[in-house]
Amino acid sequence: MNMNMTRRGLMRRGAGLAAAGAAGLGLPAQAAVAAPVDNPARVPAGTALIDVAADSSRWQAGVANQDSSTTLQGIAFDSANGHFYTLQVAGASQIGYLRSGSQVAVTASIGGDVHAESGDLCLTRHDIATGAVNGYMYLLGFGHGVSLGVQPASGGNPAYVWTEAGSGRSGYGQEFVRFPFVTKTVLWTSHPSVQRFGSPDPAATSMTPSVDVDHDILLIRYALGSDHWFAAYDLAAAVATAGTGTLPAPLARIQQPPLHKHRADGTPDPNTSATFQGFTSYGQYVYMLSGDPRTSTPSSTLTGIDKWAVHTTSFDLNGTQNDPVTGYIASTHSEADPSADPREPEGMAIHTGAGAPRLCFGITNNAGANRQFDLYYKV
Repeated sequence: MNMNMTRRGLMRRGAGLAAAGAAGLGLPAQAAVAAPVDNPARVPAGTALIDVAADSSRWQAGVANQDSSTTLQGIAFDSANGHFYTLQVAGASQIGYLRSGSQVAVTASIGGDVHAESGDLCLTRHDIATGAVNGYMYLLGFGHGVSLGVQPASGGNPAYVWTEAGSGRSGYGQEFVRFPFVTKTVLWTSHPSVQRFGSPDPAATSMTPSVDVDHDILLIRYALGSDHWFAAYDLAAAVATAGTGTLPAPLARIQQPPLHKHRADGTPDPNTSATFQGFTSYGQYVYMLSGDPRTSTPSSTLTGIDKWAVHTTSFDLNGTQNDPVTGYIASTHSEADPSADPREPEGMAIHTGAGAPRLCFGITNNAGANRQFDLYYKV
């Protein structure tokens, strides 16, 4: 199958994708914009595809972030140093504290203490073996925390974290940035340590990054109008453009396939758009997480599209293996964590320190003032 066939198949589903994108990000519908040029399809091939239909194994249960009043949004691994990082929207009490005193002057244009508008995030570093918190930062005015990337600490240099930034009053970052992880510190988007980059498209909004350190790839998900696209870059080449306002030529650029909720029999319902909850990549393959929180009703008694509230999807950045109709290689429901309440999928990342790469994702397992999540994986 050639790339043009795949791209046409994806473009034919623009209307469904628009609904999925708007629902997943909570953004208002935007006017249509010109589509990017054809996919250059230059991501090196040969990486093994992780089977999204494989059984899910629970790795850790009851993981707590630094800020216990809100839930997990994004996740990333520093497998080389035994850490993983999580992003969450900062709780209201934390925002009030952080925005007191000198911080008010540098963040006044971002908004007040309403986290959905201000884009204030808590970044937590965890021990990979136990899930325990061993470092944290607060990021003022950065976004929603849907995804992040981490370049491991090495040679005396700190880990570098990639996130969205510059939320304004939308709650979602309108650019992406890179900065060193320094525990127990507060950053705002104009801080000198925050490195800025160009945009994958002049009309792009709502940008979120992910990093594949094994294959030296930076992946950016972004919106064009109400559609969503992915652009992959050579990581080292992208880092070298910090502060220039111009990214290198992409290795691949492809529209996101549509995501749908699943029926009780486990098949997608093409008439019901799913809620986007995270993504990651490994080699030429992208993996996406979608689903909604369920109520306190036990999973065993749910019916219809509510039964399969968690599902995972894979597709090829180069487009060569994607189905010309659906746009993806595989999409399946997950029965992971059936007793979790509210059982909302959040965040997706690859861990490579345990032999075969693990496709990891979080599921929130309680509500209230002590939010926690369970960490699951597929191999």
